[in-house]
Amino acid sequence: MGDEQAIIVDREPVVHRFTVEEFLALDEAGAFDNLGRVELIEGEIFEMSPLFLPHGSILAELTASVVIALRERFPALSALTPVSLRSDDHSLPEADLLVVELNGTEGDLATPDIVRLVLEVSASSLRHDLGRKLRLYARTGVPEYWVADVKGRRILRFHSPSGEAFAEQAEFAFGDMIASATIPGLLVDTARLR
Repeated sequence: MGDEQAIIVDREPVVHRFTVEEFLALDEAGAFDNLGRVELIEGEIFEMSPLFLPHGSILAELTASVVIALRERFPALSALTPVSLRSDDHSLPEADLLVVELNGTEGDLATPDIVRLVLEVSASSLRHDLGRKLRLYARTGVPEYWVADVKGRRILRFHSPSGEAFAEQAEFAFGDMIASATIPGLLVDTARLR
C-alpha cells in the first residue's frame, strides 16, 4: 500500500428505527402476513400474543360498558376497538379500546389529539403494557390510560401524563364502578367482568 495507511474507524452499528410510514408500507406489501398481530412501538416491530378467550371476554364486557356509559352522557365521544393509534413518527400501537372525539377528524389513523382514554387488556402482556406502552402513552400526552390486568382481576387507572410517566394512579377490582379521572361524569360498570 505504499505510504497510504488504511484508516479503520471503530463504530457501533446503527440501529434503524422504523417509521410509521415504513411500517405501513411493509404491512401493505404483506411482510407481516405470517406473523399475526404486530404493532410498532418506538421504531421496533412487536409480534403480539394471540387473543385468547379471557382477553376477548374482558375486552367485550369493558367495551359494552364503555359504550353504554358514553351513549348516556357523551354523544360526542366514541369507543373504538381495536384501533391503531399513531402516537408519534415511530409508534403505531394497536390499542384494545380508544375513547375518542371524532368531530372534524381527518385521516385514517387515530392521533393523540383526539384521544381521551386508552384501554389495554393484559392477559399475557402486563409487563409490556405497564412498561413501554405506558411510557409511550404518557410521553405523547394521552390524558388517561387504563390497564385491565386479567390475572390480577383489577383495573389500573393512570392519568396526568408527565414526561414518560403518569402522575396519578388508582387501582380498582373487577366488579367496581370506575369513574374516569379526565372525563367528568363517565362511570364504567365492571360488574360483569369474570
